[in-house]
Amino acid sequence: MRFPAGERGFPEVKLRAKILLFMLPPLLLSGLLIYYLSGRAVCATLHSEAAAAAVSAATRFVDSHGGSFADTGEKELLPALYTLMRAVNALQAGLADPSGLLLAHTNVARKGLRLDEVYPPETGGSASYRIDRHAPEGLLHVFIPLTEAGRESAEELTLAGAPHRERTGTLVVSLPLRDSVRAEEYIAGKTLVILAAVYAAILLAVYFLTGLALRPVKLLTEGTRLIGRGDYGALIPVPSRDELGELAASFNEMSRRLAGTIVSRNYLDAIIDNIAEILVVTDTGGAVRRANKAAQAALGRTEKDLDGTRVEDLFPPERPEYRGWLSLLKERGEVRDYETVLLAGETRLPALVSAAWMKDNNGNRSGMAVIMRDITLRKKYEAELARSNEELQRFAFVASHDLQEPLRTITNYIQMLEAKYRERLGPDAGRNIDFITGAVGRMRTMVRDLLEYSKINASLKLEDADAGEALDAVVRLMENSVKAAGAGIERGPLPRLKADRLHLERLFQNLLSNALKFRGEAPPLVRVTAERGRGGWVFSVADNGQGIDLKYAPKLFKLFGRLHGAAVEGSGIGLAACRKIVDLYGGEIWFESEPGKGSVFRFSIPDRGEIKEKK
Repeated sequence: MRFPAGERGFPEVKLRAKILLFMLPPLLLSGLLIYYLSGRAVCATLHSEAAAAAVSAATRFVDSHGGSFADTGEKELLPALYTLMRAVNALQAGLADPSGLLLAHTNVARKGLRLDEVYPPETGGSASYRIDRHAPEGLLHVFIPLTEAGRESAEELTLAGAPHRERTGTLVVSLPLRDSVRAEEYIAGKTLVILAAVYAAILLAVYFLTGLALRPVKLLTEGTRLIGRGDYGALIPVPSRDELGELAASFNEMSRRLAGTIVSRNYLDAIIDNIAEILVVTDTGGAVRRANKAAQAALGRTEKDLDGTRVEDLFPPERPEYRGWLSLLKERGEVRDYETVLLAGETRLPALVSAAWMKDNNGNRSGMAVIMRDITLRKKYEAELARSNEELQRFAFVASHDLQEPLRTITNYIQMLEAKYRERLGPDAGRNIDFITGAVGRMRTMVRDLLEYSKINASLKLEDADAGEALDAVVRLMENSVKAAGAGIERGPLPRLKADRLHLERLFQNLLSNALKFRGEAPPLVRVTAERGRGGWVFSVADNGQGIDLKYAPKLFKLFGRLHGAAVEGSGIGLAACRKIVDLYGGEIWFESEPGKGSVFRFSIPDRGEIKEKK
């Protein structure tokens, strides 16, 4: 569904108001500052111009009436001061001697006073001015220095300065501020109008610009509202090709992907509900939030009933190991095929638990996904298989044990025949007897090995076994064979672990025997090492013998699997026994080899308890 053009939202009004309110204080402050500074500048300019005009007019007057200011009597000076006052449009005028004593003044009350008593003090030798109360009824006092009977020209006597001559007095002209104040007020009014117009234009421009900028925000808001109402895949118009247009285009792309994701989610929900295994999803605290149909059927509760149930409450509390997978999950982050018991109403079901943490887009844990597989049938089949294996082992033990006696009898009678009739039967008979004797010997070896193979029981007797001591015992047992082959046995640090020591000895004995049997031209060198890996310990038995072509790998660990026929002694049971032992521990056995470059046989034994490593 596309965004309807006629709908109108108002998210931009709030944001626009915030922008305008945010701009008002700096605009007002800057306007006041501009108004104040411009007013100060206008005042200073008008006062300076008025004072300069007064200085120029007074200077011209003095130049033309210099003799009028030569006398120091009040009667002689007053006419000249009145004439000067009218010439410069002043309200008052006066003349002071070099010491600042007023010799004459149009305000006769000030005659005989000093300048600093009636006017703001003047400084310097140049013309200057001072303001007496800045108001329409206020005065601008201009101080004009007289030197050498006022002979300075208007160009020489300015507010900036005058040539250095002996000062003969100071002329004081007081001008009204009425016209200056009116001009200042007029200019201030105009300035205020201009500032108001400029700031109104700025605010109006900001208003329209924010409208353009916030239009995509309004569209996005309406688009998210549509998605919130379930209209996944809602699209909005792309208003432009700038960054805002890119934002709208990104929203449309997200909406399209969201529509596809929602479809995929529905599809995934259908798959989850039809999974045969029990599946529950929890939050980070372990409370169930989702349970598929298999879980509801197995536990005898609806998804609503299961919602909020603690996942550990789905397992019997009487034995801690039933809930041990939770500790492993916290420690490792995931659990695979942990065997436990599940509570299904009043029934207890054997189950395998696999669990992992779910994570959000930021990599934080958001819950657990727990899969539980009912293994009731498997347990039944395992029990039947165990009984069958036990019967087969009993049969193999009895058969191999009972075959020993006939083989010994055959061997004894062959030896008796050979001793009594060998010379009479001739050389051919002797060879036949040797052949029979050898075949019987190999048969006895095979029966003996088969008997040993049948003794490898599935019930493990775990103990604190030292792999190094087991290897040393095997080396002592094979001392004659090692010396006869001129072999060297090296070993790295070997660990202590939970295992049956007889199993370890059997493994080392079979692998060392193979290394001595299938040696190359050089004296055999065998190195036994161990390292952590594959959830426990990985042992390596490396030799420098003949090597094995990898194409024989599928045959090598099978019962009676032989690669060299009768040319090399053996029954083909040794590596099969090794594999059977390793399988009992849930480990693996494999080899790496290349013809002519020796072989490395490796087998793993998973951890079954915390035992410190022994160097």
